[in-house]
Amino acid sequence: MDELHPRFGRRPGAIAASTLEELRGRVQDLRAAAPSASGPLWGAVHKALLKAKVDAKALLPIVGGRDIATLDVLVRWLSGEAVEVAPVARTEAPTVDIEVQRSAMRAFRKRLRLARLDAESRLGVGPMSTGKRHEIDAIIPPREYPLAVWEALVAAGRLRREGGGFYALVQDDVGDD
Repeated sequence: MDELHPRFGRRPGAIAASTLEELRGRVQDLRAAAPSASGPLWGAVHKALLKAKVDAKALLPIVGGRDIATLDVLVRWLSGEAVEVAPVARTEAPTVDIEVQRSAMRAFRKRLRLARLDAESRLGVGPMSTGKRHEIDAIIPPREYPLAVWEALVAAGRLRREGGGFYALVQDDVGDD
């Protein structure tokens, strides 16, 4: 039983049998559910994986990308089965309509502007106290757009990945000054 997996990281210590059963049940529920109704199910899977103490870096691509096949492999690996390690293939940037990209960038800038405004409106930050400006450079993009849209914007050079699901503007042109 290999304790280190190149894609999932280090195997968590003793995982309760009830947690493994819960994960297996969640995978079955996801397979049976319609994709449009699977959002809450993915949230439950995420919570169950966190309860199993799975590496958070391994969770993001699976849960964020709604990848049932990789989730199934992860659950089998957590159960102690030997799973085949397939290399992570780098794919070409997805092609996304330019209007969708523009709309996504508007939503991203608006979300970034609101996050900065929220951070600056707290006590101890602002022109009447210390005069500090926002320190928010990256955010998790709006979930109204799929991951493929954000990856297309990265490939186009409009955004950059910051890790952990966060993205930042390549040229900070939010205009919140």
